[in-house]
Amino acid sequence: MVSRPRRIDPQIQGGTNPRSPMTDQEFTAFYSKVFLPLVRRATWKHRLSKEDARDLVQDAFVLALSKLDGAKNPNAWLIQVVDHLALNYRRKAFRRLALLQQWQPGPEARRSNGELCEVADE
Repeated sequence: MVSRPRRIDPQIQGGTNPRSPMTDQEFTAFYSKVFLPLVRRATWKHRLSKEDARDLVQDAFVLALSKLDGAKNPNAWLIQVVDHLALNYRRKAFRRLALLQQWQPGPEARRSNGELCEVADE
């Protein structure tokens, strides 16, 4: 079977196709339909607390206000944004925990000359 070459619209090929933003009603309907499933995804897949997951999904929607294209697949785009934000959040949390463990004085503290000394609990 011989296939014919596909005709490509020059506006789409050149990337000059303007972005078609969602109307306020479309965005509100999209928000109410997708918000809770995205929160569940962030809590189960990325093991975030409910509060952190809600904040993260809210941040994703703030990004979506300026960058979301209604003509493409907004659901898939938003899932990807939530996944990336969740990974960045977890990386930041692990980094902070490691720094806290490194720089917090433990049960033994060092003197100014580098010797270990016991710290008495008060």
